[in-house]
Amino acid sequence: MPHQRFQSASIKPRYKKGHISVFGINSVYPRPPWIAAWWSAAFPGFGHMFIGKYLHGFILILWELVVNNLSNLNLGMALSFLGRFDEAKEVINMQWGLLYVAVYFFCIWDSYRCAVEIKKSHILAEIEDAPVTPSDVNFFDVVILDKKIPSVGMFWSSFTPGLGQLYGGSTVIGAFILAWWIYVCYKAQAINTILYSLLGDFSRATDIVNWQWFLFLPSMYVFAIYQAYVSVTESNTLYDIEQIRFLRVRSENLGQQKATESNTVQIIATFDHSPFVEMVIHDIEKLGVHPNNIIALPLENLDSQAHIIDTIHRVDGRSMLDGAMMVGTIFAVLGTVYGFVLHWGPVIWGLLGLVAGFLLGLLIELAVNKKKLTLISKRKSEVIIEVTCDVSLKEQLIRALQSRKAMGFVVKPISSTSTP
Repeated sequence: MPHQRFQSASIKPRYKKGHISVFGINSVYPRPPWIAAWWSAAFPGFGHMFIGKYLHGFILILWELVVNNLSNLNLGMALSFLGRFDEAKEVINMQWGLLYVAVYFFCIWDSYRCAVEIKKSHILAEIEDAPVTPSDVNFFDVVILDKKIPSVGMFWSSFTPGLGQLYGGSTVIGAFILAWWIYVCYKAQAINTILYSLLGDFSRATDIVNWQWFLFLPSMYVFAIYQAYVSVTESNTLYDIEQIRFLRVRSENLGQQKATESNTVQIIATFDHSPFVEMVIHDIEKLGVHPNNIIALPLENLDSQAHIIDTIHRVDGRSMLDGAMMVGTIFAVLGTVYGFVLHWGPVIWGLLGLVAGFLLGLLIELAVNKKKLTLISKRKSEVIIEVTCDVSLKEQLIRALQSRKAMGFVVKPISSTSTP
């Protein structure tokens, strides 16, 4: 064990690892502080949502939408990028613009600071071995901590921001992102702009679009995709943490019975972290195997390669998508700005900027990390189950393992009694 854990049931942990409720799933998961600061710089409130401080994020996002619009900051920024500096000075409301500055820099600083504190809280929760309740059932919803695929969350949010968050179990977050996306699209005339762009009527698309509101969309769109990915991977991590604790506490409570008898076999199987682990333990006990003869322990993760996409089999708080999404956001904004004066319009150039920035950011990540790269992690076996039982139960145990999606198993016959 890397550190001493508190096991006394009379001592309530002071720090939580996570919380599950009808409103969604949140966890005290260590996020890189500089990534939180970056998202706050891209759009105030995003950095706080990234680290799980959703209430702060809601307030700051609403503040950004209101004050940015009253100051015409987006429009002034676009005109400045296009070299039309005199027009930019005329459109910006200086009174609201000056109010904007202090809160903007506060968002960057506070999101970085909070990310540092959350890392500390995560360490303390691990030291205290705080339990996590894996489900919450009430009148409005049934919320279950289960394994999901991060790329599926990204896929749905790429169609409509907010859907990926709903897929990940974040009800309130998904509803909020969906609502803000619909409202901003309506104010920006984004749907008509996209429609005319797809029809090739680029001049009409540029004429009807509202610059001030449309420039919110690139950052919102990329963050919604990225946040859906992050929230699912963190939920998967919370599931792993909860099940690892359950298996370890179960093993400690039962003890280890190493004595074996003649006409017995040992069956060793491997599983990915999933509900099937606990189901198969229950199935084996129903067959008459004593709990002391069922040892289930998590394996240590020794995978050190860099992966572009974290899957349900590997989540670590740091992804090759971080830098790719950051540079993609910058290029999407620039593509949208210059798209107002280029032939293909802001939609096409914004999407081209997103793709180009994503690929450039990915190359930068590769150059900085200098690690062997694979698309996704292929390592799946994370739990090992060892069962000692009478040879007559072997076939039934094998069927139970197969029905519960064991990754593989081996049968080891034991011909004599041995003691530790």
